[in-house]
Formats: sequence, structure tokens, C-alpha cells
Amino acid sequence: ALHPDALLLVHPECPKDVVEEADYVGATTGIMNFAKNSDHKEFVIGTEVSIVEHLQFDCPDKKFYALSNDLLCSDMKATTLMDVYNTLKGIAGEEIILDDQTIEKARHSLDEMIRLG
Repeated sequence: ALHPDALLLVHPECPKDVVEEADYVGATTGIMNFAKNSDHKEFVIGTEVSIVEHLQFDCPDKKFYALSNDLLCSDMKATTLMDVYNTLKGIAGEEIILDDQTIEKARHSLDEMIRLG
């Protein structure tokens, strides 16, 4: 209601009623690409709040609003790009062993993000 001209861009993990109202549903990269490539000038972003800052920096001619300022992901902030790099090189990180049920649930979420993206 505060931004009636803004498009709503959200993650598929949002509550069903939010997803049903969205103009775009996808993973973070998809949300960012949609906003950057759109001719529209205002967006409400329903994902990690720092994405609003990134988009505003990349698109200063557009306006971005956080769906909620409470959308903080401590897991996203805990792992840096260097952590991933060093883990892939085999010089950092720990092996994580998951049971088949957890792997299947994670695979479902990842497949759904890919499908929607």
C-alpha cells in the first residue's frame, strides 16, 4: 500500500499468500536480474535486506524498498566468498555429511528455485 506503483519481487520460500501476489518469483540472482533489466522504476524486494542496497547501488535511477527490514540471513553473512573458494581448493572447511532425507529435501528446494528462476 505504501508503494502502489512498485512491482513485488520475492523468493519462492516466502509465504504462499505473498508469492501469489508477487509480480516475479525467483532466486536472489533472478530477482536482481529482473529488477535491473526491467523498464519499471519501483520495486518491493522480498529477500535478504542487503539485496535492496546492492540493487540501489547498481540502479541509482530506480527505487527499491525492502518488504521487511527483518529479512536478515545470518547464514548468508556467515560464509564469505573466500570461504567457498578455500573449501573448493580443499584448504578450509569441514566435510558435512547429510542423511538421505535431508539431501532429498534440499534437492527439492534447489530444483524448485531453478525451475522458478
